[in-house]
Amino acid sequence: MTQKELINLLEEKVGVLKTKVYHEKGNNVIKDITYNSKECSIDSAFFVKGANFKEEYIKDAVNNGAFLVISEKEYETYSAGLILVKDIRRAMVVVAEVFFDKAYENLTMVGITGTKGKTTTATYIHNIFNEFVGERTGLLSTIETYTKTRSEESHLSTPEAIELQRYINEAAKNNLKYLTMEVSSQSYKTKRILDMKFDIGAFLNISEDHISPNEHPNFSDYLNSKLEFIKNCKEVVINRATDYFDAVKDAAQNAKKIIVYGNEKSKNNVDVYYTNIRKGNGYIYFDVVNNESISTYRTQMVGDFNVENATCAIIIAKELNIEDKYIKSGIEKTTVAGRMNIYRKDGKTIIVDYAHNKISFERFFEAIKKENEWKNIYALFGAPGNKAYIRRKHLPEVASKYCKKIFLTADDPAFENVTDICNEMASFITCDKEIIEDRKTAIQKVYNNMKEGDVLCLLAKGEDKYQQVKGKFEEYEGDTAIAEYLTSS
Repeated sequence: MTQKELINLLEEKVGVLKTKVYHEKGNNVIKDITYNSKECSIDSAFFVKGANFKEEYIKDAVNNGAFLVISEKEYETYSAGLILVKDIRRAMVVVAEVFFDKAYENLTMVGITGTKGKTTTATYIHNIFNEFVGERTGLLSTIETYTKTRSEESHLSTPEAIELQRYINEAAKNNLKYLTMEVSSQSYKTKRILDMKFDIGAFLNISEDHISPNEHPNFSDYLNSKLEFIKNCKEVVINRATDYFDAVKDAAQNAKKIIVYGNEKSKNNVDVYYTNIRKGNGYIYFDVVNNESISTYRTQMVGDFNVENATCAIIIAKELNIEDKYIKSGIEKTTVAGRMNIYRKDGKTIIVDYAHNKISFERFFEAIKKENEWKNIYALFGAPGNKAYIRRKHLPEVASKYCKKIFLTADDPAFENVTDICNEMASFITCDKEIIEDRKTAIQKVYNNMKEGDVLCLLAKGEDKYQQVKGKFEEYEGDTAIAEYLTSS
């Protein structure tokens, strides 16, 4: 893309307030785009965005090779050119889509949204695709980014626009036919995704979450952001049990096909339902009924909610004409790090799960209570700083109904004090409680004091090997790693 082509694109799609080109002819070829000054290279374009942006980043970007700066605000750009735009986030996604050749048009794109279950459902689908094609397919999840060019840990459910389009382009160039991705509400709120169409999109559920000045101002904004995704799907799969079902279905009215699924109790109001959940040989078996045909599947993932997630994945695979033998194999092989992972030693049990909001806490505790095998249930968790404040009330309230004692500790405190967050949460606890700020210390202390028949639930962090503290990702071993060590040593 040349500088002139970039300006024309922004004038058409975004609105340009001012330009100061690098050379008058404006034919300089842009070889890369980024909003991270450290990632700028020779002949790159640098986007100015973010609440924590500092003017010094522009100088760094230019020193690293950027010859063009795109911004909503006029800054000193040194030897680089400047394009002043009306909306920097829209500018990023518009440019990224074109710069990376709208590669999503060359892939079968499957998107999953919901307050709970996105990662597990996406992993089920990803594994089915892998079984079908005989090699790994594209994946953009909370846990991992895989494009064949890269396989790395993720920090966001849905990446920023430039990374997102770069990853999709990599997958397409590597001839990966399928790409499965989690779609967060923030991806539409912050305009990371605008014009991109999905072949199939699934809406799992929704409950109050992500409400804060840094996320969504209210629940209506949160819901509407998720509905924007549904409006951009060619086919839509909806969980009948979701709150605001009618609003979700209305948002899907322009889709060429809508499929509704649920449990046996809702069979008269759905197209597909799951039933007859039972245990055997270390698996959970269940039947899926579709147009009077019945197929049996098995999963290693514990909990009825994971049967629900698997059913969604099965429907999507069948819509893409994937044979049942590949679907069964993909479902059977699926495990997700940090999701209902169970560790045992000397009669003591640790369960690690990523549950981190009201709906996921309710589903998690309902599932382990149903097992009815533990004398005492202990839970250890915290809440993030500077966002999703409602969790500080919801999480302790839900856990109090099931636990003998709750241990409050660090999650991702961001710019807040861990003790302040824990004290706020403690005010909503109705069972015994204790605050231990350091997470690893807390886990070790609780485990060492457990007795045979006790279970410790490590919640909200899962496989995460970092904690967000004061704007940085600080290294953390991860709940799964600590649980594995404690139960194997």
